[in-house]
Amino acid sequence: MSNANGNGSIPLSPGHKRLWKGISWQEASVFLSLFVIMSFMYGMPQYITGKATFQSIAETGVDCLFMALSCIPAWWLHFRKFAHWPLKKRFLLHLFTAVLYYGCWTLLYAWYNPLTGKPVMTAMQVLLNAGPNLLFYIQIFSFLHIYHFFKEREAQLKREKELSSLAYNSEINALKAQIQPHFLFNTLNSISASVPPEQETTRELIAKLADTFRYALYVTQHEWVTLHEEAAFIHTILELENRRFGKRLRFDISPLKENGNIAVPSMLLQPLVENAIRHGIAPCVEGGSIQVDFEQTGNRIKITVSDTGKGYTGNLDELLASSGVGLRNTMQRLDLLFNETIHIERNAPTGLRFYFYIPVQYHGKQNGTYYR
Repeated sequence: MSNANGNGSIPLSPGHKRLWKGISWQEASVFLSLFVIMSFMYGMPQYITGKATFQSIAETGVDCLFMALSCIPAWWLHFRKFAHWPLKKRFLLHLFTAVLYYGCWTLLYAWYNPLTGKPVMTAMQVLLNAGPNLLFYIQIFSFLHIYHFFKEREAQLKREKELSSLAYNSEINALKAQIQPHFLFNTLNSISASVPPEQETTRELIAKLADTFRYALYVTQHEWVTLHEEAAFIHTILELENRRFGKRLRFDISPLKENGNIAVPSMLLQPLVENAIRHGIAPCVEGGSIQVDFEQTGNRIKITVSDTGKGYTGNLDELLASSGVGLRNTMQRLDLLFNETIHIERNAPTGLRFYFYIPVQYHGKQNGTYYR
């Protein structure tokens, strides 16, 4: 799509450019600005009464710096480690992180006071400081929750816009695919019927080719399919490619077991398998093998496509960034639908391994239509 960057994700505005480990400049600016504002508010009474001195200003700055540092563990737990938790559960988490925050603040002063020649706080001073510090904690995290609420809302609106655009494109593709589709199937059936009985292998290939076209038409009308349907389609593709490459292509698809009814976006695996064949197996004289694995881990399923082909000697991140349309579209769909991405690593002894995670959602049938 025109508003996606090279790696298939939505382009970030200047304020959302990454600063470090997923932290944006905007988020860091909001976090720091809150403590600057709080420092100003705490120091204001001294300015109004004329009691402000360089030492008192410095002490206020140190105090707010320590409060900022003490908030970092709580911020990480709420907005990184457990950001996927429901809001109600994260509010209960504050009972723990508020104590964690005040403990960090107390430890910083236990280190700072002896270093600057000041007496260590007594137990009574620690108790008296608890009220103002916890009030500060509530104020800071109230602002942070509001900021993250609007940030998540903005991301949700952007995803909805992208998904709406994808749905529109899917509808257009469906209309194109529905133009006389039966002509194609009837022609293939006619060709199959004209094949003599002694060429049964050719008849089977034509039948499998018809199956792939039939599935391609089916998914233009179904955005979601079962993992069983998707795996069966991939198996048919690999069987057809195996007839083309012969012994140069070997493949294996792991059993689905109880995961066959998990809902997945249609045609999600095809670009990965196609890339494995085209860029991994085809360039090798001796060929190689392709392995497709499904592994449920908690409430997510890990899907892996690996090959023992040519591999890639360059930087793997650059490989993802410069990928073709099919893989880029898969990455974009994963990002928009699940906020997930494709991971890539080198396979042993040769080749590449692509894998990603999607949440476990089950398919059922109601009035002949699929629902999530």
